[in-house]
Amino acid sequence: MSDTSAPDPGIVDWAIARRVGRVVAGTGYPIPLSHRPALRAQFAQLVGTADRLVRDYTQLEPPEPAGTPVVFGRAGWIDANIEGFRGLMRPVTEKIGQRTSGVTRKIGGAALGVQMGILLGYLAQKVLGQYDLLLAGGGKGKVYFVAPNIVAAEQRWELDGDDFRLWIALHEVTHRTQFVAVPWLRDRVASLIERYIGAVELDPAKLRSAVSRLLDTLRKGPEAWKRANIMNIFLTPSQQEVVGEMQSLMTVVEGHGNFVMDGVGAQKIPSFDRMKSSLAAQRQMAGAAERTFQRAIGLDMKYQQYSRGEQFVAKVAEQAGMTGVNRLWERPENLPTLEELEKPSAWLARVSPPESLERGAQ
Repeated sequence: MSDTSAPDPGIVDWAIARRVGRVVAGTGYPIPLSHRPALRAQFAQLVGTADRLVRDYTQLEPPEPAGTPVVFGRAGWIDANIEGFRGLMRPVTEKIGQRTSGVTRKIGGAALGVQMGILLGYLAQKVLGQYDLLLAGGGKGKVYFVAPNIVAAEQRWELDGDDFRLWIALHEVTHRTQFVAVPWLRDRVASLIERYIGAVELDPAKLRSAVSRLLDTLRKGPEAWKRANIMNIFLTPSQQEVVGEMQSLMTVVEGHGNFVMDGVGAQKIPSFDRMKSSLAAQRQMAGAAERTFQRAIGLDMKYQQYSRGEQFVAKVAEQAGMTGVNRLWERPENLPTLEELEKPSAWLARVSPPESLERGAQ
């Protein structure tokens, strides 16, 4: 992993992002050094188990088994994600950096670094597992687990550790299965991200206008803050268009992930029902300040995606079985529109011959 404090010709000050992220994240639940080898060995075993279970349940076949996962602390997770973002953004940000003055680049880079650091630091407190596509490196992706957060959740909610860790592994391995078994999916995400980054603007006048809109929102008081997505204030119209496309895609990806995780979990994990209700209660207990922040960074949208996408996939499975569900992955044109997410029957009618629907429902 390269040094995130080294000079970067791009537009994000990654050294600031790293420092801010680590401060915001903290260290979390302390895990003794002596316990860490056993944790890494357990997660490696659980990923192998989850790989087999997900293949059987989804009928998707990646060309090779899942590899050894990476088990992080919060700081390690931040570093890995900064490295991924940095590599992904470098080709585009270098071009943007060449078009901006040194002062503008420095101020903009610091501002984006702080923004990125706050976001990563907050997420580092929350994330349990992740499937990293490794888009910049062109690899097969990696499954990550953030051990302090997982152990803290088990302690807080008195969960069975073995069951809970398998449940998390199922979710991340499902994402790995999606992207490795469906080659075009990875290219689709990479294309959307490239378009998003390419639409970044550091024009001083437009930055001042965005800051002015932010201040206007803040002056209107808490009710306005709660309705606003502060991150969107800084987006260009082109970026907002890409975000809409990405949200539609990720609604399907996340919904399918939850559908598979819960479907396998209900069959294979003894304490599944209790775990699911405990985590649902945790989300409901989030305080007003945290909910406001989640809305500001768009995290509330992610939670909605989980639910909306899972309902869509579940209804498709009910009507057409797993064969119907897997029509999602046959080609990019089969992805549902935002309207079709609310009308699974209409989507099935578009992508499946009538006789397929009849067989799938049997």
